[in-house]
Amino acid sequence: MVRTIRHRPLGWLRPVLGAAALLACAAPAAVAQTGFMTAIVYDDGGEPLKGATLLAENPGAFPRTLTTTSDQRGRISLVGLRSGEWTFTVEHPGFQPSQFNLPIRAGNRNARPVLIRLQRLPSIVIGGPLAGVDVKQLQEELAAADAALADDDFDTAIAGYRAALTRAPGLSSITLQLGNALRGKKDDAQAAATFEALLAVDPASGPAYCELAEIRQAQGRFDEARTLYLKAASAEPTWARPVLGLALLATAEGDAEGAVRQLKRVLGIDPQSPEADRARALLESASR
Repeated sequence: MVRTIRHRPLGWLRPVLGAAALLACAAPAAVAQTGFMTAIVYDDGGEPLKGATLLAENPGAFPRTLTTTSDQRGRISLVGLRSGEWTFTVEHPGFQPSQFNLPIRAGNRNARPVLIRLQRLPSIVIGGPLAGVDVKQLQEELAAADAALADDDFDTAIAGYRAALTRAPGLSSITLQLGNALRGKKDDAQAAATFEALLAVDPASGPAYCELAEIRQAQGRFDEARTLYLKAASAEPTWARPVLGLALLATAEGDAEGAVRQLKRVLGIDPQSPEADRARALLESASR
């Protein structure tokens, strides 16, 4: 969930960034022309599957195809997808391929990962976070919770994510969405506790670090926020959001030069992202 962070007054920054930049700090990010999808690939026993290949295809887009592979946690991230209907094919040697369609919306960078289970040939049942779970039913339940979250029906979303966690407690992506729903409800205390619990079992979760950093920054706990943003950036080096967070944090602390430096980093990391649009607007204002 994208949210606007409220900072302390920034009057000191007017000579550096100008009045337009101050307005841009509070404005929603501009809509980007590309989208972002994430997925987690599991084998038929529920274990994360490393080295699975994902092919994205859309005849009406340019480029028409994009490919990537899953990491050691089975995670896949794919950027640069034009808005529209995409066909995704996931393959791994020794497994039955999986294919599905997914609509991509511009700037939708924080959607819950798609869960993809590949069937082994022949199937070998082993343990894992999805062992014994009806993945199709779980996906339907999570889609309902996601829809409630999109409609700002936070109580329904929270109940849905908590119910899903009782069925698949090992899926950190559900815990992350639960924290997002709690933030939407403005229950930052419970949200922070949720993200901290997630990081205790998954210390490589960049999104959890970033969400927690935003909470700490809003609370004025800037040193903690900085540490968390840096951990998020380290965990997800191709993700611009934590670097934009560092820029806004520098602004809140009165470090204009540091803010400009981080804004330029945002452009280098992902120039087509919503974060880059916001950074570009701030830098353009600074140059006037």
